[in-house]
Amino acid sequence: NHFGLYGAAMADIGTTLTLEPRHFGAMSGLALILEELGQAENALKTLRSIQVIHPHMIGLDQRIEHLELALIGAAL
Repeated sequence: NHFGLYGAAMADIGTTLTLEPRHFGAMSGLALILEELGQAENALKTLRSIQVIHPHMIGLDQRIEHLELALIGAAL
C-alpha cells in the first residue's frame, strides 16, 4: 500500500490547497504522488489545472505529454 508512504504528504498538500487553491507547487507534488499511486488520469487532470494557473512552469508540458502518452499506451 503506497498510500501509507504518502499519507502525511497528502495531508499537508490538502491543507495547503485548502488555504491556497492555486498553489501550483502543492498541485505539482500532488500530481507526482497520484502518478506514483497509479492514478495517471487524476495526475493529468491536476497538471492541466496547473497549466491554467501557471502555463509557463518549467517541465509542465513534458509532464503532461508523458502522462498523455502513458494513458494512450494503457488504452491500447
